[in-house]
Amino acid sequence: MENNHLILNPTLGPPDQERELAILFLDIRNFTGLLEAQPGQTVIQVVRRLFTAFNQIVKKFEGKVVEIAGDSLYAVFGLQTGLKESVNNAYQASKVMFQTVTLFNDAYAEPYYGGPLQIGVGLHAGKVFIGEYGLDNAPQLSVMGLPVNIASRLQAKTKELNNDMIISEDAYQLLIDDGAIALHQTVKLQGISEGQQIRLAGKPYRTAHPDLDYLLAISG
Repeated sequence: MENNHLILNPTLGPPDQERELAILFLDIRNFTGLLEAQPGQTVIQVVRRLFTAFNQIVKKFEGKVVEIAGDSLYAVFGLQTGLKESVNNAYQASKVMFQTVTLFNDAYAEPYYGGPLQIGVGLHAGKVFIGEYGLDNAPQLSVMGLPVNIASRLQAKTKELNNDMIISEDAYQLLIDDGAIALHQTVKLQGISEGQQIRLAGKPYRTAHPDLDYLLAISG
């Protein structure tokens, strides 16, 4: 008789390990509008070049990109370092990525596309489970846990709060003071029951008109 029960694959690797990591989510904010305004293949090539640069930056600061999907990037720091060092590495990596976008805009986006590319970043730190997992392909790095969800929601919250970098208070307390002013705030994140203490560590998004701030906050 044929067995229709799901058979779990016992060769997916050792059980997941619990580790404290810094988690960074990055999103290109006006990607959809750029796709509407310019040839799709041109935009995709531009984004791929940026993500290639972002990947190199992440590796330079001892992090690892877990996933790139469309206009978003997800990376972790701390696989080989302690938590405080990993949070500071993630923060420094994000600053270099913002600088990279600024250089790109000065050279290409504004002269040729009529407007700047912008990114939003969410940074958090906490205990997650890491391992290897794959469906049809070779197993790849898997990082799961509530801190991952919180980091993702922080990145999404940058639109609503009109600030291009949000850091959780947990991560912020581990940063080496660089003199930057980061305003403290308590926010509710989608799907997270408890209010989260955060720091607004970035700048307002650039818009063509002040009235577009509201549209930016409610749009995807």
